[in-house]
Amino acid sequence: MLPTRTRFMVIASVVTVLAGCGTEEAGLEQAPPPATVERASLAEERPPPNGLNGTRPACFWAHGSQQALRTLGGAALDQGGGFLTSIPLTQVSSDCREVLRSAVECALTRDQSVKDPVTGELYTGWWGLAPSWLGGVLNVDGRRYVTACMAQRLNYYGTHVPILLEGAHPAIAKNLTYGPEYPVEESTVFGDLFSSTVPLLGLQPAFNVYVCWESMLPQSCGPLGLPLLFEKRICDDAPLCGLMTLGPCALNCAQNDSYWKCKPDLLSPSWTQTVRVKLETAACQ
Repeated sequence: MLPTRTRFMVIASVVTVLAGCGTEEAGLEQAPPPATVERASLAEERPPPNGLNGTRPACFWAHGSQQALRTLGGAALDQGGGFLTSIPLTQVSSDCREVLRSAVECALTRDQSVKDPVTGELYTGWWGLAPSWLGGVLNVDGRRYVTACMAQRLNYYGTHVPILLEGAHPAIAKNLTYGPEYPVEESTVFGDLFSSTVPLLGLQPAFNVYVCWESMLPQSCGPLGLPLLFEKRICDDAPLCGLMTLGPCALNCAQNDSYWKCKPDLLSPSWTQTVRVKLETAACQ
């Protein structure tokens, strides 16, 4: 959650942990980008539900990225021969295709992958929250879990920080082996960017992501944790970014075993497809 560590929505300088931004895709003959090396190293030591954040909010919230994600969600990721739908660089630049990579990493398993036909980069799954998306339209559970996973990986500085995701999905269920390595419960997120019908015009946000902070956050990261989360973690200091802060999870959501079920509004049923991010103690130093 520090400026040097980067976390989710919580703290810019002190808590910048969640979102992980990717680097520009390298050509097929080039050495793998640093993010790929980091993920490979992490995989050897701490497999899913461990992972890295680092997606830059500016790329994530960009209307071109959001339109691309809506397009991808409406069809199978594999459009034939292991290739994604072709998303032109004029819509999602090479520098921001980390957003497409993050969607694949959140959705697919480590045994699944698709290739970007524009850059040639191979995107390989990680968390496995919607593996059926490889061959079919993204369903409701998949849309919500992938959205929450992607939002939890945002990082204002684009720094890759170790995170642990938790939720009611079997792929990220509470892990007794790795859980103790991430004692700081930062926040819980939910949303559905894939079904949004908000026009992608002007400064209007493309969709809403809802976030509540866990009770341990202020205790673990001090008084700067909350304001930094909102200002630096997910919104990138941009107005109308679509982030809806709910306050403490315990006051705005209901217990769902070890997790939370939350409502996007008072008239909606509770969503159980929420994702919590946990951080290492070092993130608050």
